[in-house]
Amino acid sequence: MPLKKLFLAHASTDALELGHLATQLRLHGVVPWVDKDGGFAVGDHSEEEARRAIREDCFGLLLYATSDSFNRPFIRDVEIDEAKTVKAANDHFALFAVPRRLTFPELRRLSLLHFDYDLAPYHTVAIPSSADFHASISHVSRAVLHKFLSLTPTAPASLQFSTRDLLPDDADDLLCVNATHLSSCLCDNAAWQDLLSALKHVKAAITSTLGRPHLHVHGSKHLSAAFVFGRVFAPFHLHIRQTPNAVWSTDSSPSQSNTLPVSYLQAADSSSELFVEISAGRKNVALGVDEFIASTASVPPNRLQFQPSAPVTMDNASCLAAVQQVYSEIERIMRRRPIVELHIFAAMPQSFMMMLGRAFKGMPSTCLYEWVQDRYVAVCLVPAGVL
Repeated sequence: MPLKKLFLAHASTDALELGHLATQLRLHGVVPWVDKDGGFAVGDHSEEEARRAIREDCFGLLLYATSDSFNRPFIRDVEIDEAKTVKAANDHFALFAVPRRLTFPELRRLSLLHFDYDLAPYHTVAIPSSADFHASISHVSRAVLHKFLSLTPTAPASLQFSTRDLLPDDADDLLCVNATHLSSCLCDNAAWQDLLSALKHVKAAITSTLGRPHLHVHGSKHLSAAFVFGRVFAPFHLHIRQTPNAVWSTDSSPSQSNTLPVSYLQAADSSSELFVEISAGRKNVALGVDEFIASTASVPPNRLQFQPSAPVTMDNASCLAAVQQVYSEIERIMRRRPIVELHIFAAMPQSFMMMLGRAFKGMPSTCLYEWVQDRYVAVCLVPAGVL
């Protein structure tokens, strides 16, 4: 069954700002229902479809309350009208009002005047002209997320987390963290930091609502994104959909032997950086790192390499063993040299990267790399410490 959505009512003049809010909601696991963006399709009867969506598809409605939005008959006569009807029949239906460049008294006055309904009690976060807009919409998204989870009966805690392609919802999904826009801005570190911040808020919201459940995760994601997710959700046991038919769990038992051959190339100088190069398949990660070092004119760093001579077939147990092996080898080097930053280059299963990120809470800041077209590029810097 598809996740319930949040209907976003707004004036067309506010579409650009509303788009940024929708992106933040998606990062926080909430699915927005927006006309022309997963909402009205060509040929739909708009009024009928809006009423149906509010009544059947949505857990609530958010009004992006600007002076323009109160002058739109469609918002007044269709969207707010239907939301009022649904709210009267089901008090769990959520209403949100986000006053933009309006005070709360103005929100009350305008909503009573135009809608004959006081929306002020349902306000989330006001966004005045002087406010930091990005911080404000992130705050709105957190408030919506907490409300949504409070309305959701406790169930197996499952979520989709995707940065490549959005997949169908699973029947048990609570949330869908949709960061697929990263595919078009992969080298934008600010976008990755935004994702990192949102994941921390999602973790806090789940913890405050459900405690610390075993978390089932599926989705289509970059390896860097899998690592970031594992770093943030380190306190949780994870059950990760590796293939359509295989789920790898962090609370399984690792195999008893090392999975990957290892070598270490110590830098000639006193470099404080460690490049960690990991592959279980045919991809020669070390060759790509050689080219990266040559192209950036970098001083050769310390290099820890895991590269089998032939592809290694991994399962849950060998994946956990490989995570332990990589972590132990990094620790061993750090006892010998003052490493202050790690650099991860990997061609591994996404479950491995998520489990490795989960193990890294005691490590220094870590720069993650993705293979883009024909080379490695830095995409995200993950800070040290507990996230």
